[in-house]
Amino acid sequence: MKLYRVQANYKNIYIDETLEAKNDIEALECFKKKVDSGDFKQLEGAGFLDPNFLFITFEEVDRDEPTKVNIGETSIGVPVGNESVGTGQSNS
Repeated sequence: MKLYRVQANYKNIYIDETLEAKNDIEALECFKKKVDSGDFKQLEGAGFLDPNFLFITFEEVDRDEPTKVNIGETSIGVPVGNESVGTGQSNS
């Protein structure tokens, strides 16, 4: 069995489910059954999408890789990238 993450967004309703299935088709069928039965956690939808369109994404998830990103803590004022405009003073 493979692990899948399926997300749907419609009418400002957002569903994000992780489920097991043999293949892509079975994953989508399993997701449909969960939605039909009401066995899912409903979250508030993303406001930037057109609420009249149904958006569905799904992906196979690696069981060994974490699904969340943790960038750690960063202190305020840490410089990022290169300076685009200099002051003309040298640092020497």
